[in-house]
Amino acid sequence: MNQIIQSYLDAHIKEYEIESYDQSTAFEHFINKCIINRLSTERFDPIDVMADDGEIGLDGVAILLNGQLVTDLASCHVIYENNRSVDVKIVFIQTKTSASFDGGEISTFLKGVKHFFETNDVRPKTNPKMENLISIKDYIYAQSINQPQKPSLEMYYVCCGRWSDENNLSNNIATDVRFFESTRDFSTVNFYPFDIDKIIITYTEMRRKIRKTFLMEKRLPFYQMPGIKVAYFGLIKCKDIVRLLTDDQGALFKNIFEDNVRDFQGYNSVNSEIKATLLDKESQDRFAVLNNGITIIASKIETEGDEITIFDYQIVNGCQTSRVVFDNNESLSDQSCVLAKIIQVENEDVLDKVVYTTNRQTEVKYEAFSSANRFHKKLQEYYNSVSPDYRLYYERRSKQYDMDATINKNRVVTLAGQTFAYIAMFLNEPHSINRYYGELIETYKKRIYGKDDMVEPYYIAAYYYYYVDLAIKKNQIDRSFKQFKYHLCLGLRILICGSKIFRGNSREIQKAAEKLNALLRNPKNLSRALNTVCTCLENTIKASPDIPKDIIFRSRDFTNKFIDEIKKYSEVKEITEHLSVGQIVSCQVTAIRPYTIEVELRTDDKRKEGSIHISQIADRFIRNISDEVQLGEILQAKIINDYNTKVAGWDLSLMLDS
Repeated sequence: MNQIIQSYLDAHIKEYEIESYDQSTAFEHFINKCIINRLSTERFDPIDVMADDGEIGLDGVAILLNGQLVTDLASCHVIYENNRSVDVKIVFIQTKTSASFDGGEISTFLKGVKHFFETNDVRPKTNPKMENLISIKDYIYAQSINQPQKPSLEMYYVCCGRWSDENNLSNNIATDVRFFESTRDFSTVNFYPFDIDKIIITYTEMRRKIRKTFLMEKRLPFYQMPGIKVAYFGLIKCKDIVRLLTDDQGALFKNIFEDNVRDFQGYNSVNSEIKATLLDKESQDRFAVLNNGITIIASKIETEGDEITIFDYQIVNGCQTSRVVFDNNESLSDQSCVLAKIIQVENEDVLDKVVYTTNRQTEVKYEAFSSANRFHKKLQEYYNSVSPDYRLYYERRSKQYDMDATINKNRVVTLAGQTFAYIAMFLNEPHSINRYYGELIETYKKRIYGKDDMVEPYYIAAYYYYYVDLAIKKNQIDRSFKQFKYHLCLGLRILICGSKIFRGNSREIQKAAEKLNALLRNPKNLSRALNTVCTCLENTIKASPDIPKDIIFRSRDFTNKFIDEIKKYSEVKEITEHLSVGQIVSCQVTAIRPYTIEVELRTDDKRKEGSIHISQIADRFIRNISDEVQLGEILQAKIINDYNTKVAGWDLSLMLDS
């Protein structure tokens, strides 16, 4: 493997704590992250993209709806219900560490893509993860009648060699591309030979801070305002807006919209009017006064003459305008401009306020502003206060930690992840996390993220999920528990604190968090507790043959059975009377009497008192008990009679074989 790519891979392995992966699997994880990161507007786990073992020809499959990676049907339903237009990308990835492009391997890859779209009666048998993705694909095509365009198909064959368009592979690939185009199932079909140069460019682009320079001749500075370091108001040429929206490979740079609260709505009536304005030359020249404009937030702004340079910028208002301008870039003239505000803020509080107020003119989703409220700032401050060994990083803004190579990406907690973990662990609903997180926030808005809620339980829920997830990745517990990670988090809480649900601002939930936090600090006890919960989960699965395996983790009945199983174990564990006749126990001499030895049993049974009659010391004559035992001596004795509360407790014998 190329030395540069090896260094990138080594850094990636460290960031994601995947040292247990072999080189080939780790490289798949790395490539899936690099490619899908360009297409996804939100943080994702590369494992969700990776194909399971045994999948021939495919190393990664991703379905993205409006830039969001979807892995379940529930999320699809919500996205289609809340968006008139859904941009669909179906992405396939095959990854090789070899130094050359292999025609046979490429053919196998393309065959695997074809199988994905075949009907059930023709398609080869595959694994549950792939079947789930196929069901998502089928749902998407069922909705296509109401969509303005079909899904796009993107295929990436990755290897560490260099691609040449003059090799003899291009014709064969073109034939397969034409096959997919002939089905008329896709708006576009693209095959990307992803070679060493593209790997390096994609990775460095993912790491590099964004910087763009353009002319802003007619600009005015804003007057001095609290929290605003510098701000300008003026005109930016539409062609320069396109350059702001374009990454180094010529694609739409979606990440700059991540703080914008509305996805692109497609060509609805408003966006169609914007497009019509741009396509009419006379109207396009008046675009700056016909359009509301855009707002850009930058981490840093530099000016030199008429040039302005912005760093790490985001378009926080004007997503619709920006996308329409980008889509129609070939029709833009040198005269057309967009009215723009460019702002450098001093802190995140001001940024939150700008995002919120500049988008209140239009209807937005509740979850879009959820991470900007006061509670989440307080929660982030708590995360930052935790000691480094137990530190997690609460990501209030999508991908905000991506460019920091020092941060372990497994320790980054998104709003979606935080929501799932808390609802599963403290509201007893691990079966609900298959729903879209925005829908959950709306459904549970009176029970989570309250302004007076204790922050510790939220952190605890996230950390326990991190711990369980890592235990599975490191094979410390069976990988079959992967779909039950949230159940295991709930099980740990019930094992330690009971199953009762408490209000988010109550003393009881605070005490529960303190108990769970104490367990986190004891790795040995935490590991044993997790093993106990895993056993309870296995027992529950065995006791639930009536619940179909493909929906068992989404079943409320299964969750209730699981809770009962842990409670049953806890009840048995709490029993303090478990000794019985015939058992051999350790006991300590507490007194020596003329005819008896008084002892205290070394046991957690609350009935600790006992006595040994002189006749039970040995099968020979004993004149003086003091010659046989010493005060404080530890003895092994056998229980020969039931516990008697009125006399001396247990009757014991030192003659173990009698």
